[in-house]
Amino acid sequence: MRRWIKNFIILTSLLLVSCNAPLLSPQSSSPPEIFLTQSTVEVRSALGDVLEVFDAPNLSLSEKRARTAAVKVRSLLQAGHGSGTYMYAYGRRVVVTAAHVVRTDSVMAIDGRDGETVVGKVVFKDDDIDIAFIVVPEMETRTAIRYRPQQTYDDRLIGTHLTYTGFPSHHDLLTIRGYVASLEHAMLVTNMFGWFGSSGSGVFDHHGRLVGVVSGVDVGRFGFGLRIPLESIVWVAPVSQLDHETLKVRIITATLPSTINAFPGAAAPRRGGLKD
Repeated sequence: MRRWIKNFIILTSLLLVSCNAPLLSPQSSSPPEIFLTQSTVEVRSALGDVLEVFDAPNLSLSEKRARTAAVKVRSLLQAGHGSGTYMYAYGRRVVVTAAHVVRTDSVMAIDGRDGETVVGKVVFKDDDIDIAFIVVPEMETRTAIRYRPQQTYDDRLIGTHLTYTGFPSHHDLLTIRGYVASLEHAMLVTNMFGWFGSSGSGVFDHHGRLVGVVSGVDVGRFGFGLRIPLESIVWVAPVSQLDHETLKVRIITATLPSTINAFPGAAAPRRGGLKD
């Protein structure tokens, strides 16, 4: 009996020691932990050793998607260009842009990357709101993002952080950030950069919802009738004001034009004032 009690005490002691001993083996099965700082992402072991250090991503997921979907929108006959966003809406591939970029044309040239150009058909245009939709064939060099319109238009939007990617002037894929500063004349007044050629760029919130499209830059009035574009005050046409039932029918029933293989190159932006 004494020997049995002695063995029981030894076994119990060993179990207690093994349960409380620290895990010192480098082969520990504990998963690594991830620590975020302002500029880096650190992967650490269970003991706190830094295993890997990565730069924190500078672009949000919404901005990355917008950069893969941004396109140039051109007339087949007239000079100048605007911007747009390649999207997937109501089962069709579309490009969303500004109505004044489309002007009176019924078909538009859509430029992707690496020289890709497709022809799209204008199926919906609201000149009062300044938004147009172009049905297009599938593009190889662009990735369509789902059409998720932001439905709110009231003071809750003020202060909302926004982003867009477009082609101001001669530049290629500029990603711009800003925020809603005011609501005026059924439009959004925002504090972010805009210039010739950026009209039609899709403007997104941090949830990836399409808030609207770049409509124009503001024009300041000074003495002697002088008018100067204020490129940091940008007007955004809100998609919340659209007739979405009519838009849906137009997109679903649209037919594409015949493919054209050659187009003139995009000329320099030609417009000024409130709209480019």
